[in-house]
Amino acid sequence: MTFGRKALLAAVLIFAWFTPSSGWCDFHSPKIVGGERGRTYHVLCLDSGTPYIFRNKDGELKGIYVDILSSLGKKEDLKFSISMGDRNDARRSIHLSKSDIVAGTIFPTPTDSDLFGYLPVRNIDPEDPSLLDELELLSHRFSGKELLSYVFSMPFFQEPGTAFFKGAETGDLNTLRGENVITVRDSPEERYLHSTALNVRILREQTVESALFALLGNRGEAAFLGAYQGIIASRTIGAEKSVTPARPFLFTISKGISVLKGQSALAVQLAGALSEMKRSGEMSRIWNKWTKEYEPSVFSPGQFWRAAGAAALLLLSILAWNIILKRKVRRMVKEREKILDFTREGILAVDRDGKITMINMSAQKLLGIGPETVGMEAELCVPGLSAKMVLSGGRPVYNHQQNLNGALVSCNKAPVLQGNKTVGAIITLRDMSELQAMAEEITGVKTYVESLRVQGHEFMNKLQAILGLIQLQKYNRAIEFISSETDSTLSAQAFMAERIKNAAICGILMGKAGRCRELGIRFVLDPESFCRDHGERINDRSLVIIVGNLLQNAIEAICEQGVTESSRIDFSIFDESGKILINVCDNAGTLTDETASNLFRKGFTTRKKAELSGFGLYNIKTIVDALEGTIWAEFETGSFTEFTVSLPVCTKKPAVMEVF
Repeated sequence: MTFGRKALLAAVLIFAWFTPSSGWCDFHSPKIVGGERGRTYHVLCLDSGTPYIFRNKDGELKGIYVDILSSLGKKEDLKFSISMGDRNDARRSIHLSKSDIVAGTIFPTPTDSDLFGYLPVRNIDPEDPSLLDELELLSHRFSGKELLSYVFSMPFFQEPGTAFFKGAETGDLNTLRGENVITVRDSPEERYLHSTALNVRILREQTVESALFALLGNRGEAAFLGAYQGIIASRTIGAEKSVTPARPFLFTISKGISVLKGQSALAVQLAGALSEMKRSGEMSRIWNKWTKEYEPSVFSPGQFWRAAGAAALLLLSILAWNIILKRKVRRMVKEREKILDFTREGILAVDRDGKITMINMSAQKLLGIGPETVGMEAELCVPGLSAKMVLSGGRPVYNHQQNLNGALVSCNKAPVLQGNKTVGAIITLRDMSELQAMAEEITGVKTYVESLRVQGHEFMNKLQAILGLIQLQKYNRAIEFISSETDSTLSAQAFMAERIKNAAICGILMGKAGRCRELGIRFVLDPESFCRDHGERINDRSLVIIVGNLLQNAIEAICEQGVTESSRIDFSIFDESGKILINVCDNAGTLTDETASNLFRKGFTTRKKAELSGFGLYNIKTIVDALEGTIWAEFETGSFTEFTVSLPVCTKKPAVMEVF
């Protein structure tokens, strides 16, 4: 061979060596994507295999890299010439300044990366608001030649990786600790293993396929590979059912895109465009387009049955918890019902439509209705309840006395609010007879008992007087004294017992008459007075409170004015024509025009003594109104004060409404 031919052959070999395989020596031409105008930027994509970048049967470049760069170019009106090569191709291309961009590098790129050799690398964050200022400062600090050597690296996407296990069983990273792990030489997965503290023994293979073959040959516990590359390779070699990837994927590797030649403006433009593609979902759309077809095959039969078992266990747990919760709720409801039934106050709840949702035992007994009324209109079951007034007004009502289904009750009504909306109402009912029993202690019955004690003391004094006459042997005088006292007492008591058939009224009259006799006040009972015993048709306690309060007020009025020989109280009661008419008149004359306007106001009193007062006439007015009666007062200041009460008497017991 001549010297000229040898020189020509050497030149061809040298040219071939320094020319990247993605260049002219590669029989496949680059793929042009993006905009139609302006400069063309040469992009070298590191060969990551399907689905990231590969050539189809026609030799055309396809994959995630191509679609992202194509969308990026159209968005920013940039033209890209895309070629594919390995790390050696990238080094040669960078050395000869053939490429403007390298895609698929590790991010963040180490400053001493062997891919870029001595070139300085600056990793940039696209979300950093001060990025432009930093790059502008950088351009001022270095000369044009120095800046041309700079490499700007930014995030591209997250590439998943995982461990492939032989058979249907899988594990996690901890199961690989101290084991033999197979990976591809100089791959991102190998670098990831070096960065962990798993302390594994790494076995290197040249390709993904050879790594899977090594796994099937039991050379290692697992193969550490790119997730989708491993899945595709297992299909290619027919080992899809023999190896199983761990799911969810065990780790991710950040891939970046690196701008060469110190092109800071291009780096900023690409960084902003990539961030916008992530925010708009364009990046996710491209990713799902290329990876969704590999997702179903990742789910192995073993994992399916494990997932089915987990789902069944979860379902059983939910059912068990549901049963336990139902029992707990049922027990709580029963406890609540027992508590409500044990409560002496009647409790009734209605919904927003005025229908009864709950009624306890006390309310049922008090209103004479049964539990079957739940779900029915409250106004139909209990006429006059006025629940809808509270629902529409949204304001509570307290201590409202009413006659409901023949029962005299004190009601508290409060709306149930959810936010600003009324969703129901709670009504509490209390038997007024219980309140009246307490009022008796305050307004007369206690005085009646005290009066009987005084009469007993007076009777003992009279017995001592009789004893003294007998000891003095003045027998005729003793007989006369006994006769006079017996006749007067028996005549008064006999008259009351004959005319006043209601034992409670008769008792209070005898007590008040004795009190008047003790104080020196003349008590006059109208001889035409008459009152029958009406049994359950009118409440005895109501009559006792009315009569006792009126007589007690008359006694106290006279005592405050001063008892004189002319002090007098007139009392009459008439029971006829379906009404009871009660009249009490005293000659103290303490009532004035000013006090008359406040007579029945709660807490109002004219007494000068510091004691609880101002409730007697208020209670009388409350009871009279509840019994649908009337009360009025006539007076002449300094002369007399007269109270008259008219009460209707039902001819029959109020019927309990039947609910169908």
